[in-house]
Amino acid sequence: MPAKSNLTPIPKLADRQRELLAAVVQEYIATAEPVASGQLVRRYHLDVSSATVRNELAALEELGLLTHPHTSAGRVPTDLGYRYFIESLMPRPALRPEEQLTVSHQFRQAMADTGEWLRLAASILARLTTEASIVTPPAVKHATLRHVEVVPIQDRRALVIAVLEGGAVRQQLIELREPIAAERLHALSARLSDALASGDATRVRAAHGEDSAADGEILGAIARILEEHDQSRAHDVYFDGFQNILAQPEFAERERSREMLRLLEDRTRLAEILPGDLQAGEVHVAIGSEHRLALLRDCSLVFGRYGSGMDAIGLVGIVGPTRMDYARSIGAVRYVGSLMSDLVRVMEGH
Repeated sequence: MPAKSNLTPIPKLADRQRELLAAVVQEYIATAEPVASGQLVRRYHLDVSSATVRNELAALEELGLLTHPHTSAGRVPTDLGYRYFIESLMPRPALRPEEQLTVSHQFRQAMADTGEWLRLAASILARLTTEASIVTPPAVKHATLRHVEVVPIQDRRALVIAVLEGGAVRQQLIELREPIAAERLHALSARLSDALASGDATRVRAAHGEDSAADGEILGAIARILEEHDQSRAHDVYFDGFQNILAQPEFAERERSREMLRLLEDRTRLAEILPGDLQAGEVHVAIGSEHRLALLRDCSLVFGRYGSGMDAIGLVGIVGPTRMDYARSIGAVRYVGSLMSDLVRVMEGH
């Protein structure tokens, strides 16, 4: 079951209403045109009149599941209508067996190179869904400290060197309020390494220095290093298929297309749409107004988590118009995520 966002309660529907809502969603996904009652009667061979269907569609509109453009008699799904479809009416999301075999083979060919299979994951998701894909590298949720060393440079200048879990090394030059001897800095380094081992930025910020202003200055530098490392990783994103979005009729207006492209290429803003706490096997679906970026209010996001336990975790996902094939998108994200979890386990020797 996909993870939910903060939602309006979903109403209960009669069987015929459920059937008609599913038909409207499927027709609108396929055609991008408002769906009329006569169209449903003809295409789905309904044994009721167009007038009866119109009444049922009006009832679905009153429930907030459908709406209609003022220039059209046809209906289109609302965000709540799509949500009802995903939760209650959507076919079981899965790729066809032959597609799974092809994708699995492609990943096996790329196992030796992490960057290659991250790029491959983005490419495969864009191709399978004809949407834009986003993939982040596997990494711990927050950077944590393994060891710290403070090296004197001049009387009141020191270099803070932080070794992070996973082996990354980061450093920051700081100005001290008072000169400190090299021996004292060495002792301070050892004490902080012991006290802050496996700590993240929040834990470092909460720590208190023992005997001087230098403790606080060095603690602040370590916290900044960890925070900056977290922020830089959030911008390390692989993507593909943005042209797929721009080809959709929802984005035919040139200025709208340019704004969308600028947003998706701005990795700082792009990081804002990535979901936070996802459990293994969960797929997060945010539809239109369910996410916070106004420019994406006509879009839906489908993201899954991959990785090994709670250690190395990354995200795979797609962005596309709310009129997307949700079953296929969720199936593709889930399957690609499972393959990438297998690759992470192989990399870690599990």
